Amino acid sequence: MARYLGDINTRARGLRTHLLPANDLERLARATSLLALQRELSGLGYMRSDAPATAMSLEGAIRRHAASQMAILDRWCTDDRRAALAVIFEDEDRRSIQAILRGAQQGTATEVRMAGLVPTRSLPERALLTLAGQPTPTDVIRMLALWGHPLGVPLVAAASGSHPSLFEIEVELQRAFARRASARAHQGGRQLVEYVEQIVDVMNTWSALLHFVERDPAIVDMTFVEGGRWLTRDVFQKLMTLETRPQLEKRLAWELRSSALARALRDEIEDLAQLEGAMLRAQIAWQNRAVRVDPSGAAPIIGFAIELRAEVVNLRGIIWGVALRAPAAMIQAELVVA
Repeated sequence: MARYLGDINTRARGLRTHLLPANDLERLARATSLLALQRELSGLGYMRSDAPATAMSLEGAIRRHAASQMAILDRWCTDDRRAALAVIFEDEDRRSIQAILRGAQQGTATEVRMAGLVPTRSLPERALLTLAGQPTPTDVIRMLALWGHPLGVPLVAAASGSHPSLFEIEVELQRAFARRASARAHQGGRQLVEYVEQIVDVMNTWSALLHFVERDPAIVDMTFVEGGRWLTRDVFQKLMTLETRPQLEKRLAWELRSSALARALRDEIEDLAQLEGAMLRAQIAWQNRAVRVDPSGAAPIIGFAIELRAEVVNLRGIIWGVALRAPAAMIQAELVVA
């Protein structure tokens, strides 16, 4: 039986009202300097008024603000409902772990690896900083396993070879999340089950787009993640047999035509970075619709978590756009606004 979520829904709706609306984001994008942006964000309560006006400092403040919002949501979860709603928090952990693993592989600076991450109860900022400071992906996984993080332990086997593959580690990370989320989502009701299926469909969409060029039938077994609704293994297999990239995009759009991702795939895919933003916008719009259809379900909670992630993405884009003196119109065009 699904857990009662009515009180948490009410509080999640309240948290959503504190997220920055589009007009505030557009105003911030017009800031003439980082100092001016720092003053604006301070006035909005996103950082201390004496915080340094540097891009790294502002980004860190945004991350800490997001962590405080997630902590409020977590505190409202009683023990019997935390297992169900852990899906939402673990999805952020999955994203954070993946970003840090990639940063370790590339040897980027610690702060760069922290870019756009949303700390959670199980991976607070201090833990993320510790992970981001590890020299190799194997060291990141070793630390996660030492802490007993549920998404870290399954990665040990993938990282245990003499030459561990980041590709294999990332796929195992996705599969570990999907297994855990699929097993528990029903406790949060139909909307949470649908959301988990949606996340897995997103994973498989990216795999199809990124690995289609390899033209290797074995890619299905190597990358496919079970647990989605629209992109089944059979469908994924057929996608990998298509002749051209335009055919793949057209078939993806057809298979996902009734899903939350449909609006993100209506047009030709020219830039995968833009597609990521389009998918996030589509997911936010879908949750807004789900709230109207069934306001007592998990949609308000899911919607808040997705919109908070979008806010972090938007503010990071604004910070670095202002730092690099990009035109305001260019910064505004990149905003993820549903």
